[in-house]
Amino acid sequence: MGFAKALLNMLAQDQNLKVVTVAASAEDALERLRDLEVDLVLVDYSLPNMSGINLVAELHEKYPTLYCVILSGHLSTEYARRALEAGARGYLLKDNPAGILEGIQYVLQGGIYLSAELRNPGSTDLLTDFS
Repeated sequence: MGFAKALLNMLAQDQNLKVVTVAASAEDALERLRDLEVDLVLVDYSLPNMSGINLVAELHEKYPTLYCVILSGHLSTEYARRALEAGARGYLLKDNPAGILEGIQYVLQGGIYLSAELRNPGSTDLLTDFS
């Protein structure tokens, strides 16, 4: 829970962002989202019971205009591809706080964002595939 608390503190510093809820699991997120209006959902790649990828796919199906962004510790273009294929608008690495904020802002403006560490000649095609 240390990462979640640090993330909340970081997001609170940006006056343009408002965190409305934190869910402990994919099932909890699905339940809470029924009663909320939100612009963006941050989803951990590794969740108990249901993967973050499966949650994003379900959210994308139920709420096609909702922006979903995956937070991950995996520096992998294959993981990023899976996230984007599921409907995520971003794949952000947990160990890059500035990149998390930048990615959230970019996605909220309608873009698709990959953490800088994944933007290399091999993954440039990845962004092109989903733009």
